[in-house]
Amino acid sequence: MKSLGDTLRSAREERGISMDQAVHETNISRNYLEALEGELFDEFPAEAYLVGFLKNYADFLGLDADKMVGQFKNYKLSEEPTPIAELVGPPKGAAVKKALPWVLLVVALGTGAVFGFPRVMDAVSQWRAQRPQVEDQDVEADAPTEVEEPTTRVIQPVPPSWEGEVQPGDTLILGEGENTISFLVSAGDGVLRLTAPDTEPLRFLLGESAIVPGIAGAPAWSLMLKDFGLPGGGGVLEVKVVGADPAEQEFSAENLPTSAPSGEVQRKREVQRVLNASTPDRYTLDVAFRDYCLFRYQVDGQEPREAYYGAGENLRLEANRLVTIWVSNAGSAYAKVGGKELNLGQRGEVSVRRLRWILDEATGSYDLTLIPLY
Repeated sequence: MKSLGDTLRSAREERGISMDQAVHETNISRNYLEALEGELFDEFPAEAYLVGFLKNYADFLGLDADKMVGQFKNYKLSEEPTPIAELVGPPKGAAVKKALPWVLLVVALGTGAVFGFPRVMDAVSQWRAQRPQVEDQDVEADAPTEVEEPTTRVIQPVPPSWEGEVQPGDTLILGEGENTISFLVSAGDGVLRLTAPDTEPLRFLLGESAIVPGIAGAPAWSLMLKDFGLPGGGGVLEVKVVGADPAEQEFSAENLPTSAPSGEVQRKREVQRVLNASTPDRYTLDVAFRDYCLFRYQVDGQEPREAYYGAGENLRLEANRLVTIWVSNAGSAYAKVGGKELNLGQRGEVSVRRLRWILDEATGSYDLTLIPLY
């Protein structure tokens, strides 16, 4: 049976489609198509993005998309190591050693009934004193060997802002002196986690941010995951000091991102002003899907939601202040607010955008602004 990558490559070549043509017609980046055909699955920022691109590419090549996704999941299961104990079974002679005490007990009882128990017990004691210590040696051989712990780091960002790489096992310390809070960094399933004692863990997907309140009146901290899936499972975290009360700055003109995150130096990140109003009114975001993609959204701090959408499907979101959008195939989602189209990115791009009201201090009015995060 052909592997997943061989199936994709063979289907493309049998149709006489070059890689350049596939990139042009699917609008999926070359590095992602080559990663699918080469089964370089670690090149994708998360499994959800990989599945979305795989379905798009399979449909383009005339393959059964669901079957290809099933083949990928079977591949993942086959890569998971089977416990060595299940492969080799119990140690040789283990069953005999386990049954030996019971056999000796039966023999001893039978012999004692014939020759008398005192004489039998003396013989058993002499045999135990003279036998080699095989059982003790086996116990020592089976003892687990010590595993060297991975190297960990202690990272303490210097105010007012810091950006750098964090890896699982690192300790991130926010604050100074006695007013500090320490987080243990971990990662898995496309999520970066920061865990501190007696608090709920902070979970970050790519492009997500969170506010960490300061201790004893100290300034709060704003954290954003700007890159993820680095070697070792870590990511790039941006840490900034914000005001003591983040709610007071909810509509302020913050420093909007204009430069690309790590690894995306050529991507355009332009802020788009969509609407202008005297007050931050409620607005409606309409999204029409022209192709298959994974679409994830969070409205006004509510629980994030995500689903796969195909061509012809639609979504309507009502928001008061803030909408954050993650989309695996940005050009497949046609989004509008108040009749004005939003620029979510190109087809084949993984895109993260935030739509929110920003106060224009010069005029006193508010701009509904689309901010590119990734």
